[in-house]
Amino acid sequence: MIPVRFILLNAILVPMFFSQGVPKYDVSGIAVYKSGVVIEKAEVILMDTTEKVIARSNTSKKIMKRYGGGQFSFNNVSPGKYKIRVITGEEVDINHRFEVVNETLDLGTLYPFNEFPRYTPADYTDTTLVLMRRIPTIPVPSDSINIRHIIVDLNGNANTIIVDSMVSDSVYYTDIDNLTKHVIDLDKVYFIYNDYGIFIHQSRSMKDRMKELQRRDGLMVFHSGDTLQFDNIYFEQVLNNPEVGTFHKEDSTAPRYYSLMDIYYVKTGKSFVENSVRKGFYLGLTSVLSGNYGTIITVVPIVTLGKVGYDWYRDLRSNYFMPKNENDPFPRNMFVFSLSEWIWKKSQPIIHPIMNSRPVKWWSQRKLRKLQKQAAKRKSASD
Repeated sequence: MIPVRFILLNAILVPMFFSQGVPKYDVSGIAVYKSGVVIEKAEVILMDTTEKVIARSNTSKKIMKRYGGGQFSFNNVSPGKYKIRVITGEEVDINHRFEVVNETLDLGTLYPFNEFPRYTPADYTDTTLVLMRRIPTIPVPSDSINIRHIIVDLNGNANTIIVDSMVSDSVYYTDIDNLTKHVIDLDKVYFIYNDYGIFIHQSRSMKDRMKELQRRDGLMVFHSGDTLQFDNIYFEQVLNNPEVGTFHKEDSTAPRYYSLMDIYYVKTGKSFVENSVRKGFYLGLTSVLSGNYGTIITVVPIVTLGKVGYDWYRDLRSNYFMPKNENDPFPRNMFVFSLSEWIWKKSQPIIHPIMNSRPVKWWSQRKLRKLQKQAAKRKSASD
């Protein structure tokens, strides 16, 4: 009979032996409210994918009521998939999924958003892909054009065409009604897609609008006239029949998916004020710093409130996507200003000559010259 002492010793030593071979890593992050204020002394729970509690901690407190705060960390975390929950004390807690692979993980800044479910395109049932004039995919008699395109400019004007070619700043196309050839600046194009629902070009303005809407509440209006209130929205970042997912607080387990082709416009809700306040603050601050227009205490609040009122009056929270038909433009232009893009274009007359100068070309071609010398040596050695 095996002694009881021997069994107990093995029960202790064997798990210790195997646990020493499993690497452990640290996980850290910062918990912040939507307003940007750090969350102090909040309970942080580390769980596995089944929401079994692995460890508990608390976010740090600010130093001198001004510095730091909101930080948390867990040590000796084994590789695997986990979930972090921060109890904010507000309507929505922070829920964040992550995976530890083979290194210490910094989760960065976490906000109390409703966590969007894993995207599953298979849950969506197909709808009509083309909502403007229906374009046949089988050539009609005396018509050799099979795949056609719809080009939409920033004003929402749409034309059925065939794209001949696209270069860095222009699109060359043929009008299918009279077979005349045209060219349009790429800066004026909102997007282009074909009659299979595949985008061949999305402008920066369109991508910026999707990015701004991401994870905001609001109202979605379809071409059918139906409307949908949502608490969270997600745009699929693909060009082949992209879908839009909405998340609803009253039904947190079932996200809903819709084709981007079905959506006329999306209007953000109360969360749009956050965007207006941020832009108004920087606009007011810029006006104060650029000249003698008053003090920050007076100018910034006035400009911020003015920006909020202007955005709501001009309905800048409405973002249009798919035109209803070829002769029904958007109520307003969909261009989104980008400071970095403006600076880049204005700097081209200075940068272009520098990049094409002989010293820069000589420096950029140094690797090519090195490879050419090595090839010449190998060739001479083989002779």
